[in-house]
Order: sequence, then structure tokens, then C-alpha cells
Amino acid sequence: MATGIDRNGVTVAVNAHVSVTAKVVSVSGSGSLASVIAQAPYDAGTITVIAHDCGAVQQPNDATHVAVSVDGKSYGVAGNDLTARGVVTGISGSGQNAVLTVKLNVSGNSITTAAGNVTSVAEVS
Repeated sequence: MATGIDRNGVTVAVNAHVSVTAKVVSVSGSGSLASVIAQAPYDAGTITVIAHDCGAVQQPNDATHVAVSVDGKSYGVAGNDLTARGVVTGISGSGQNAVLTVKLNVSGNSITTAAGNVTSVAEVS
């Protein structure tokens, strides 16, 4: 059975609740339904998420921070940190480079990302 290892060395399996850590590359649209392209450290490519699929640190509420997180916080400038929250539905490979399929909590959309980009909810207090 394939298992991933998260960024803190903890085993990640199918049905695990995870947060995917990434940085904003670009945003199209605005508000909670803005489309956000993000780059995670272990991924060669980018992931695309809906703004409200993610948690983010509050940024100034201005014309440059047009995305709104699941927590109602403004973000969206390239380089802003985000965490996309979801459940692992599939794993291919092993270790931190194992490819996880993650079904996002709010939209229900799925993304793929390396296990090394995630933190298991079991680790979050």
C-alpha cells in the first residue's frame, strides 16, 4: 500500500485530513470564488484552487489582495502564503515525493501534490 510522508515526517494515508502549504502565483477574479494559482515547494507544476478552499494570513483589504479565504481574510498577491484544506483520496508512490490526490473541503475539487507539501491534521492542535 502506498503511503506518503508529510513535511513533518508523519505518515499520510488515504482518508487523512491534510493542509497543503503553497504560495500564490496569480489570481484571476475576485472574492471567495477567485481562481488562485499556487506553487508548493515539492511540486514542479502549480495547483489551481478556489480562494475559499484556502486559509490565508490576513493581508490589507485593498485592490491588490482580491481573493477571500475560507476564514474571510483578504489575500492574493504573488508570494502570499496559503493552505488548501482537504482529504487524501489517493496516493501514488512513497515518501515525501509520493503524489497525493486531495479532495478540497469547500469546493470538492481535487488537486494533486507531493506529500512533502502537506501537514496532517492529526499534527495540528
